[in-house]
Amino acid sequence: MLRSFLTSMLKQSEKRIGKVDMDFAYHLRDVAPWSLFRISFIQAVPTPRKVTPPEVYHAAGLAAAMVEDCGPCVQIHVNLATREKVPAELLRNLVTRRLDQVSRDVAIAFAYGEKVSKGELAEEERDALRAKWGDAGLVELATEVAVARFYPALKRGLGHAHACERVTVGDQSTWAVKADAVKAAA
Repeated sequence: MLRSFLTSMLKQSEKRIGKVDMDFAYHLRDVAPWSLFRISFIQAVPTPRKVTPPEVYHAAGLAAAMVEDCGPCVQIHVNLATREKVPAELLRNLVTRRLDQVSRDVAIAFAYGEKVSKGELAEEERDALRAKWGDAGLVELATEVAVARFYPALKRGLGHAHACERVTVGDQSTWAVKADAVKAAA
């Protein structure tokens, strides 16, 4: 009964997040179904986006996912942003780290998501985001960043993490560029 419920839950998730590798979730369903059930509540943690614009919200989450993983979890963030009508060109610029091609607010949100995910304080970015969208907006972004980090960490711990791979944005396949790769090239 639980296995059937979890399978249905995973199929619903796949419809929402798009076609991505969900092997880790099916593995959890088969090995530790109660853990998967409990983990599924993580999706209820983020504050529904009501204050920040979709491009800002998704920039923060995408940056956090890119720090942790540049495979399926990044694709999920691209898919979710696309569902909220974030333009493909903007997403391509974020995935390829062309931050000079995005608005200041989006660049700040991306830097915030990245710094928080790296364990940095992100004081300047946090202050700018709070000044623009208040504490409620900051809560939206902080919870999005935290949840964006959860699944890549879980997958890595289970041995289901992926190396950098292509991400499909709109109708184009694009290599995701991790922050560490930018530093190494500099």
